[in-house]
Amino acid sequence: MPEKAVQVGSTTYRLACLRGPEMKPLVPLFSKVYQRPDFNLGWLEKKYACQFEGVRAFCCVAFNDAGLVVASLGILPWPISFGNRTEVAAQLVDGATDREHRHRGLFTRLAEMAKETCESAGISFLFGFAHPQGGSYPGLVRIGYTHIDDLVEFRLPIRTIWMERVARRVGPLHGLYQRHLQQTFRSHLPVDSVLDNSLLWEGFAATRRDRAFHDYKAFAGNRVLVVDGGRVWLKVRRGLFVGDLEAPSEAEMERTVRALEGLAVLSSRSDSCPIRAWRSFTKTCARRSRPRSCGSPSETTTTSSAVPTSGPGVYSRDSAPGF
Repeated sequence: MPEKAVQVGSTTYRLACLRGPEMKPLVPLFSKVYQRPDFNLGWLEKKYACQFEGVRAFCCVAFNDAGLVVASLGILPWPISFGNRTEVAAQLVDGATDREHRHRGLFTRLAEMAKETCESAGISFLFGFAHPQGGSYPGLVRIGYTHIDDLVEFRLPIRTIWMERVARRVGPLHGLYQRHLQQTFRSHLPVDSVLDNSLLWEGFAATRRDRAFHDYKAFAGNRVLVVDGGRVWLKVRRGLFVGDLEAPSEAEMERTVRALEGLAVLSSRSDSCPIRAWRSFTKTCARRSRPRSCGSPSETTTTSSAVPTSGPGVYSRDSAPGF
């Protein structure tokens, strides 16, 4: 996608798509907006290392007159399966704008640039998970995305020491805590570390989680563990986040949840087992046949303004923010 120059007031912005090592200019913006020290170039290269059928992840950015990145919108390509069909979709991530450059239409321009780039790459549709109180939510609605459903988060409070939170804020403790997690989880490592998406077996279109997918997701600490009653796909960050769970029966699932409570205590968490997911948006990217839109997971209890079943859309727990 060729670069573009846009004039907004007295400022000329340069819009471009960045990949791999080119993403270094994003680090100051992400550090400022998200205030997370782990958002460094190495982390970004790992996050944007995913690709499918030659379609690579990228980030659309806006440079100001000084050559600094002041706005961004990332794209992660995912294979979405429905029955025997698989198509390439793209998840919108990392929408950020420097405070001094907001309300200038940069998000809209970057979203259109991302859509055009995805169309040229053969991507079928775009989807995203935006917090209803975040800045991306009204922006996505404004540019034509459809709010197809709600995702519901479940929390199971566990009273423990806030070890992970302290380690995250005190740099020297981070390595010690990571070693503690590895030791805690060692006895729960499975023989088969691939846990496929349960939504596929429930008849929905969803991301196919194969070996390559799990290897890619390991950069963020995602892992499959065996616990009493079944297997779980989870990560540790501000809680024991469960992205999927496999159990042969409802009784075994209850045993798994109880086992997760104990695992949360061992990993010294302040809360555990939230299935975290937010509102879902989709937008058709190319005029092609596409998988049936899918609704919420079976345990979700609230929905709103779902699109007809003929419309585009993927609703997958593994695509939830944080996962």
